[in-house]
Amino acid sequence: MMLHIGGGRVVRSGSILGVFDMDGHNDSAVNRAFLKNAEKQQKTTTAGDDLPRSFVVTDTEVIFTHISTNAIVGRVKAGE
Repeated sequence: MMLHIGGGRVVRSGSILGVFDMDGHNDSAVNRAFLKNAEKQQKTTTAGDDLPRSFVVTDTEVIFTHISTNAIVGRVKAGE
């Protein structure tokens, strides 16, 4: 199933490894290191122009999106 994650971006729901809230990502050294490494490897993109509220980790990239974590998880569950 394809899942809309904002800004006209869609991803295959089976490729999603995790959805994370932007509010808490800076609290963890592990998350900061992960995001820094993904950016260094040019594996980050942004879905839309709005301020990101969450980020979606797929098997190939990290996508920052203005859609909330709860909304994305709800869309995944609705498609099951």
